[in-house]
Amino acid sequence: MPSPHATFSVSPTASRSLERSLQTGLVVSFLVLVFIFWWGGTLTSRLLAESSVHARLAKEGHALVQQRSSFLHGPLLQNHLAGNTAYDIPLSGRYYRMDSPNQRAIVSRSSWEFPLPDSPLEPGVQQRLSDRGPNNEPLLLWRGGFQAGGAPVTVTVAEDISAIEKRWQAFRMFFALLSFVLLLALLAVQSMIVRHLLAPVDALREDLRRVERGEIKAVSEQVPSEIAPLVQEFNRLLVRFEQRLRQSRNAAGNLAHALKGPLNLLMRGGEGSQHAERIAQLIDSELTRARLAGRGSASQRLNLSDELPALCGLLQQVYSDKHIDIRYNIPTDVVWPHDRQDMLELIGNLLDNAVKWAESVVILTVRHVDGIRLEVEDDGPGVSAAQLRQLTERGARLDESVAGHGLGLSIVKDIVNTYQGNLEFSRSSRLGGLRVTVLLNEPGPA
Repeated sequence: MPSPHATFSVSPTASRSLERSLQTGLVVSFLVLVFIFWWGGTLTSRLLAESSVHARLAKEGHALVQQRSSFLHGPLLQNHLAGNTAYDIPLSGRYYRMDSPNQRAIVSRSSWEFPLPDSPLEPGVQQRLSDRGPNNEPLLLWRGGFQAGGAPVTVTVAEDISAIEKRWQAFRMFFALLSFVLLLALLAVQSMIVRHLLAPVDALREDLRRVERGEIKAVSEQVPSEIAPLVQEFNRLLVRFEQRLRQSRNAAGNLAHALKGPLNLLMRGGEGSQHAERIAQLIDSELTRARLAGRGSASQRLNLSDELPALCGLLQQVYSDKHIDIRYNIPTDVVWPHDRQDMLELIGNLLDNAVKWAESVVILTVRHVDGIRLEVEDDGPGVSAAQLRQLTERGARLDESVAGHGLGLSIVKDIVNTYQGNLEFSRSSRLGGLRVTVLLNEPGPA
């Protein structure tokens, strides 16, 4: 059977970690994709530019072979290419060279003393190269092997691509900026999508908090299909928990009522009266405990200002022969984040024990100091110093420590231990009887 002290809560860390994991994974993915996009785009643009230059150089190399075919048979022709005077201007950035066996090389005037590659190529063979020019400027070279006039010819054409390089660097920076803007846009859209997708999880977490506060009895099942079975099973467990708790309390009350009559007869008969009286005390305690717990939901939160008058009235009825004045001081700002039935049992048993031994007055004080602090004092005989030390001993069972102050305070100690609180016993300075102090820590975030 589930523990009556169990609470159902969920930590926001789970949802946040899921969102953080999704966000991190998508950010890394987008970074990789945008980097590949930028790198691929810039590389493609460079290859296209170089391919265009090489194509133009190849075209001019073929034109050179056609126009210079006579150099194999006669005197040297003018060292310029028809229609392109850049080859005649020294260091113009446009160069060519033609080589053939047993013939003097034809070199453009623009190359001046800058040596171009002169290694021979077989006819039909082409090369695309890059090199540095006479002023260390970047060059692209195209070389081709031809058959002209029955002899092999090797043509080398080169071009300075400094201007293209500058334009490419500018394009590269612009493309990087464009990729960065695209990345920011993708991250913004991704963040909105992830938050939208996780909105049902946030709503589910809020429902769980409301269940824990006792505001609702079940979690909404309007959730994505992936987590719907989990939510449905959780709601089923909530219902089952409530049923089991109600059945247990009803069974305890019914059993106590059933045994009370025969035990009264047994005690009047005198046989085993001491043991019977002890059993009767246990039954009375269970009946009182059941009445103090009330009928609220297992996860409902306590509103002590509303509950305390009825609780005091019940105790005054139980001890109607004593005419006890029960006083209480409860600030309105005290929030009870703990289970209602547990708190009613705790306060009810504290008051029950105090009323049982009081002469005329019981005072309940509630304060909000580093948690919730409860003090219950009575003007009864109290306990001796030795008994106080016995009550405060670690591990001592209260129902075995001090006669008359046992079972009710033992229940109190069990509840305080469940909430990892602190229980103290002392003598009341203003009433002279027993003072019981309970400190309940604030629970962690739901």
